[in-house]
Amino acid sequence: MQALFYPQNSPLNSPIKMSGTLRYKIAMKKDYVRKDGTCALYIQLFLDGKRKKIPLDIFVQPKMFDERKQLIKGTSQTVKDYNLYINKKKADINKIAVRYRLSETYLTFERLIEDLTNPTSKIDFIKFCEKEIEKQKDILKPGTYRQQFSTLTKLKKFRQQILFNDINEDLITELIVYCKKVLKNKDTTIQTTLKNFKKYLHIANKKGIKTTLSFEDITVKSFKGDRTFLNEDEIKTLYEYRESKFISESCKNILDRFLFSCFTGLRISDIQNATIDNIIGDFIAFKSEKTGKFQKIKLNESAKTFINYRNLFDGKYTNEHINRELKCIAKACNIKKHLTFHVARHTFATNYLISGGRIENLQKTLGHSNIRETMIYVHIVDSILNEEINKMDNIINLGS
Repeated sequence: MQALFYPQNSPLNSPIKMSGTLRYKIAMKKDYVRKDGTCALYIQLFLDGKRKKIPLDIFVQPKMFDERKQLIKGTSQTVKDYNLYINKKKADINKIAVRYRLSETYLTFERLIEDLTNPTSKIDFIKFCEKEIEKQKDILKPGTYRQQFSTLTKLKKFRQQILFNDINEDLITELIVYCKKVLKNKDTTIQTTLKNFKKYLHIANKKGIKTTLSFEDITVKSFKGDRTFLNEDEIKTLYEYRESKFISESCKNILDRFLFSCFTGLRISDIQNATIDNIIGDFIAFKSEKTGKFQKIKLNESAKTFINYRNLFDGKYTNEHINRELKCIAKACNIKKHLTFHVARHTFATNYLISGGRIENLQKTLGHSNIRETMIYVHIVDSILNEEINKMDNIINLGS
């Protein structure tokens, strides 16, 4: 009988066959001897006609290595620890091969090395997400990366560890409740968290990691986002605060960017990336970080006012710092609305339509690929106008 999980008992120093295609053995790199006379031990892997060596970071005298047993000779504690480590590596390879065979997933060198170097990523969903998000860092757009990294941070607060075996409907429900009750997230934010959770569970399932709850079982709902916007009086109040002596320079710079967005509709990411070189005459030209498309927006006189403040695009601030400053600004101006750059963008869109702007031009300015996104603002403006028409009743009070 083949000693599958105890290959050191094999009578010959031959590579041990696993799953028909994977073989391995412990070998010594005898072609390079260190000054102290020791040589390095490594695992030699054979898979589909290819060979790969993985260093064990163990160095011993050639005479101390038993090639037949593939272990180190001796009875000292150090030798015992080394042999324990070697046997663990062998067992890890066996487990990986068995797992891929049972899941009917094709085992490649890349997957094998990944599983050997990051074993917990196949057990803990959080560790898996950490590794996958880092791998996609250079592929994802900066804003998308920040959003998905934020979801990872949220999951770490929710649980120190999320075992793949524990991913079921109850866990998803607990996560939703945690986001709503503890983190006070809005519905749209919670659905974004679920969307990212589903994405990385999908990647895990595709890599052969089986879970009780498949990614297909997670439903992500679509909610109409909160379209909070500022009216004329609120914008004037912010500008007056900007001109006051009570505001710090850094806070003023952030407020300038916010107000600039109120008059241009620019996203926070595009303002953060902008420099004075993006201003060309009466236009601001840039490549949108979110869409990757080139945009050219004509600046109205109000927007030009903020361009004249030479430090508009100077200074680097994190989104978190900006949001904290905007919260302080709202409090100082007695504005009850939660100020964000989304609010600035909604402010531009809503006031643009109220002023008689055309929906087609607004779609182009906001960089919407689908006009249905832009039509949301039409409904908001219609609702406002319907309320305004009722004020006509105050001209002659027929009810008295």
